[in-house]
Amino acid sequence: MLSGLKNFISDFYFNRVDDVDREIKAINIKNAKSIGILYLASDKEVCELVKRYVKHLHQYSVKISTLGYYKSKNLHHDLTPKLEYDYFCEKDLNIQLRPNCSVFNNFVENSFDILIDTSVVEDKSIRFATIESRSKFKVGFANLPYSHCFDFTIQLPKKKNIRELMKNIDRYLHLINK
Repeated sequence: MLSGLKNFISDFYFNRVDDVDREIKAINIKNAKSIGILYLASDKEVCELVKRYVKHLHQYSVKISTLGYYKSKNLHHDLTPKLEYDYFCEKDLNIQLRPNCSVFNNFVENSFDILIDTSVVEDKSIRFATIESRSKFKVGFANLPYSHCFDFTIQLPKKKNIRELMKNIDRYLHLINK
């Protein structure tokens, strides 16, 4: 009952969030100066894929920031904020399920050239970062209920696989403005 009420309140407030004032510009990944990545940090496979992708992106001399949501009251002891990796957890969420912490606020205020939302299933907390981000080019999965927040979406076959999503995002970001 309580989680249903929180979801209702979260949806109510999310639907009333105004689009942020930002310059929308499609940017090839090789020309990007900064990239933000949102992901679910409580999923080990997702964490590993994001770490590998960040390593891959370093070849382009791009500044990378990641923000992971760990679905627990407190962060796992293995998840310590590092240079490119920041996290938030359930204790950082308000009644709207919107993160209310400095790492979240810093992330959404940053005007990344590209924002990549790796979600293949809707997460009530990550979606706030997507809609509030000042990024110039937002990319994500087409079948999310909040896909209207993206400037570019990737459609996948019936299987919602993060590995396929990230592979396609990388492929298409290399083709844009080539």
